[in-house]
Amino acid sequence: MTTTEKNTKKKSAKKTLRILYIALGLCAASVLIFGIWLGTDVLLERQSRNHYTMLATGVETRPRNFSAAPLSDSVSAPTGGDVQARITSEPWMAYMDFEALGARISALTGWIRLEGTAIDYPIVQWTDNYFFLGHLPDGTKHRSGSIFVDYRNNPDLSDKNTMIYGHMSQTDDMFGALKYLRNQTFFDEHNIIYIYTPHADFALMLFSVYLVDSGVETPPISFKDDEGFLRHVAETKRRSIVQSDVEVGADDRIVSLATCAYDFANARLVVVGKLVQFGGVE
Repeated sequence: MTTTEKNTKKKSAKKTLRILYIALGLCAASVLIFGIWLGTDVLLERQSRNHYTMLATGVETRPRNFSAAPLSDSVSAPTGGDVQARITSEPWMAYMDFEALGARISALTGWIRLEGTAIDYPIVQWTDNYFFLGHLPDGTKHRSGSIFVDYRNNPDLSDKNTMIYGHMSQTDDMFGALKYLRNQTFFDEHNIIYIYTPHADFALMLFSVYLVDSGVETPPISFKDDEGFLRHVAETKRRSIVQSDVEVGADDRIVSLATCAYDFANARLVVVGKLVQFGGVE
């Protein structure tokens, strides 16, 4: 091998090594940036969680009057069993003192809870669908936002379809845990969401989990007639990622929980349930 060839080979090796070092440096920088982002995200979520804890501190809970509006005998859970017994036997079944909590959260409309997850939050409502995307229930600015009802809906869940929104958190806070409902096994074990309002308690019997393109469609909150409502229900069931045997009739009301998804651009995950009142305040 000539001297020129040797020099050329050395230069090529050095160039390859330089490229490798640059690639490793970029990789390390990416890991560092991701770590900082993740650490910041976890810190912000922890701050948000602590804030919610402080909001509820000292607010007593009291058992509801379950005889006020018992579940119909015809209602059955997708996993079987007596729903009335299942609901009323839960050891944590109680409700927030909305009068006391409302003194701290003027926009308060209710409370939502999904057993076995971090979803255990107040529900609020504003005059638009933007404010609570970046503010906590008491108005404190925070990117975690709040769980809030669509401004077009009545706050008492009396519409045919009530839309409730929340951020998709990577730490499972806010509506982050909804992503697990895409798994049939998890869905079957967590198919009832509880919603408390100042005047009544509801079980949300889940029957559909599906994706929408928010740039193309938005689930309707009202319908021209019963046929339109039932067509919407049938379409959500057809598109559902999971299966459920919950039946929805023309006289029923539904609630749709919406959060971000990352399956495609503008993807939104929508979890839908039949609203069934099981208790209230005397």
